[in-house]
Amino acid sequence: MWKYIKYLNVFVFCKFLKLLGNIMVLLVLGIVGFTWYAVVPGYYGPLMLVGPAGRALGSTLLVLVFSILAIMLTWCYLTAVLIDPGQVPPGWHPFPDDAVAARELELMQYADYYIDRRDPRRPRFCKRCKAWKPERSHHCSVSGHCVLKMDHYCIWVVNCVGLLNYKAFLQFLAYTFVASVMAIACLIKPMLSFFQGTVASGSAVAFIAVVINSAFAVSLAGFLVMHANMLAANCTTIEMYEKERIHPWPYNKGFKRNFEEVFGKSKLRWLLPYYTAEERRQLLDSCLNARLLQSYQSSSNLNTLGGDAV
Repeated sequence: MWKYIKYLNVFVFCKFLKLLGNIMVLLVLGIVGFTWYAVVPGYYGPLMLVGPAGRALGSTLLVLVFSILAIMLTWCYLTAVLIDPGQVPPGWHPFPDDAVAARELELMQYADYYIDRRDPRRPRFCKRCKAWKPERSHHCSVSGHCVLKMDHYCIWVVNCVGLLNYKAFLQFLAYTFVASVMAIACLIKPMLSFFQGTVASGSAVAFIAVVINSAFAVSLAGFLVMHANMLAANCTTIEMYEKERIHPWPYNKGFKRNFEEVFGKSKLRWLLPYYTAEERRQLLDSCLNARLLQSYQSSSNLNTLGGDAV
C-alpha cells in the first residue's frame, strides 16, 4: 500500500480545478450581471424617468458610474482569465551559452553540488518540464508548465496569476471591491423596505444583491490589503509564504519602482488591464534576459562540498 502511495502523483488531481474553475467563471459573470440588474433596471433605471429633475439627474449619474465599474471589472476579469501569464520559451537557460548550461545540468546530479536554496536567484531546473526556468518562475501543476513570476493559481480566473496578468488580476480585485461597496450603498434603501413591511418593486432582489456583495466586499478587502503589501515589497504570494527568505529581499526596489514594474509608468494605463507592446517586451526581457549574479555565472564560482565536482 505504501509503495503505491509513495509514487502517487497527487498533482494529477489538480486538473479538476480547471473544470471547477469554468463553473466559477460563469458564477462570477452571473453575480456581476445580477448586481448590475439590481442597481440599474431594478431600482435606479426607473428613477431616471420619473420624479424631480434633480433625482433623475442623480440616478442617471449613479447608473453611468456603476455601469462603467461593471464594464471595467468584467474587462479586467476576462483579461486575467484569457491572457497567458507568461511561459518559459523552449530551450531557455540563464547561462552564457549552451555548453555551460549542459555542464551545470550535469554538475547538479552530484551530491556535493551545493547552492544556497534560500536565494531565489540561484540556477533552477524544473524536473517536470525538464528545462531550466528563470528566477521567480514556478511549475503550475494545473496548466502543466512553468509560469514566469508565478503568484498563484486562482480558481476564480481559471488561470495562473503571473508576470503578464498580475496587473489585470489586481485591477479586477480593486474594481470589484469598489463596485461591491457602491452596490451596497445604492441598494440599502430598497433593501430596508424588504424588512419594513412596505415591500417595493425590486426589494427582494436588492436584499439578495446586498448580501452577496457584502460577502465579496469583506473578503476582497483582505485580499487587497495582502496584495498591496506584496506589491509594495515586490513579492509574490509564493515568495511571501516560503519557509525561508533571504534578507534584504533582492527584488525590492522601493515602492515607486515596484509599483511601476507591475502597472507601468503611464498613469492612464494604471486603470486599464493591458500592456503596450513595448511594456510587454520590457517585462519579458526583465524576466528572461536577467542573468545570474556573478557568483552563479559559472560552476567555478559555485560552492561545492568536499572539493570540485568534476
